[in-house]
Amino acid sequence: MTSPAQTSSQPLYGVHAIRDVMMPMRDGIRLATDIFLPCHGDGRVVDASEKVPALLVRTSYDKTAPEWDDVIPYYVRRGYAFVVQDLRSRFRSEGDGHYYHTINPWEGDDGYDTVEWLAEQDWCSGKVGTLGSSHRAITQTQLALRKPPHLAAMWVEAGPTDIYRHEAREGGAMSLQMFGAAHLHALDSHEIGDDLEKAKIILDAMRDMGDWIQRFPLKPGETALRVAPDLEKTVFDYYYRGEYDEWWAQEAANQEPFIADGQHADVPITVSCGWYDNFVGATANYFVEMNRLNKSPSRLVLGAW
Repeated sequence: MTSPAQTSSQPLYGVHAIRDVMMPMRDGIRLATDIFLPCHGDGRVVDASEKVPALLVRTSYDKTAPEWDDVIPYYVRRGYAFVVQDLRSRFRSEGDGHYYHTINPWEGDDGYDTVEWLAEQDWCSGKVGTLGSSHRAITQTQLALRKPPHLAAMWVEAGPTDIYRHEAREGGAMSLQMFGAAHLHALDSHEIGDDLEKAKIILDAMRDMGDWIQRFPLKPGETALRVAPDLEKTVFDYYYRGEYDEWWAQEAANQEPFIADGQHADVPITVSCGWYDNFVGATANYFVEMNRLNKSPSRLVLGAW
């Protein structure tokens, strides 16, 4: 039988799930991680005698979400480990509760620590690839700026690399869709937790989002996001900071200067997007920079979606 280390286009293996592994970060915070390993027909799970590469997704959208139900078995049955992790202060992961939408300064370090922890496992070949779209794309770029030694490849789909230009203030004014998106992140935030009254405030606002948009200009404390203060603060940073300033320039918000400075890992990378996606320009720019700066192969995939 082909070793899982020699990944196959044929589905040769079963899937063994290890859920809620609490992976330690450098500061002691543990991130909830699901690990899916190839196994043989007799139930034997891959081990140190037949190491496999790992594919990693770091997500703010719940590692148990059904979006991965078809993806995970596809790769695992072909000889890869597949790993999905909740970000710090999201869902089952630990944290201090602070979470600022897509501008979290700890994601680079957490991503580095995750890649290197995986590489040390006895079942891992030492090669870790990353994948995912949108916020899951941002977390890839953030960890790539830390250059984890065992990062082997990336597939970055539809991700902004400059929150000011691509996501929050595209064209100059605040993108009001980010106001709506913040409510989605608030509903399952640690700040709200199991508080049903706070959850109802957010759900009611989501139902009436059109009315809320018509109420602008608004001030802090006047939105439903008051029950999730970190996210309300982020929304008003998006709203009030019309000029590009030091807040927008931080690495967590704008990775492009750090990419241009050569801080991005030099690994094979595919960047992909649809023509009609908000982040198609960011995706094309990312490819141009990777193709210019890196010796490893870069690939761009744009499609009519």
